[in-house]
Amino acid sequence: MNGQALPERLLLFCARANTDAELGHISRGADVIVRAECIGGTTTWMSISAEGVAAETNPLTRHSAETIVLRAPVSAWAELADPDAAPRRHDLLALTKAPGGIEIVEGRTSLIRHLRVLNRIVEIGRSNG
Repeated sequence: MNGQALPERLLLFCARANTDAELGHISRGADVIVRAECIGGTTTWMSISAEGVAAETNPLTRHSAETIVLRAPVSAWAELADPDAAPRRHDLLALTKAPGGIEIVEGRTSLIRHLRVLNRIVEIGRSNG
């Protein structure tokens, strides 16, 4: 891991995700906005829809979208982005259950509904360093 937390890497993840055929297929019905908050750091917004994945600066203009808000320390975001993360700290859902992991502040049902899409975005980011 190069020291960047997931929110800072999100732009790169989004660019790579938009070229992924599997993600294009599984996200066809999605209309969701994800807010990734790094405790003591940055906040990044990402939108996922049939048009693709994009980092957002003012996503709340899309009133029809579901919203997911995730908050975590930089160490948890780093684990999520790490392809060699420890067992039970190896994916988004696992990190929501782990001590010092990712807190679901808003949108638990939406997170579960779109978990396959979110996990695919993380997989794409992990596989491309």
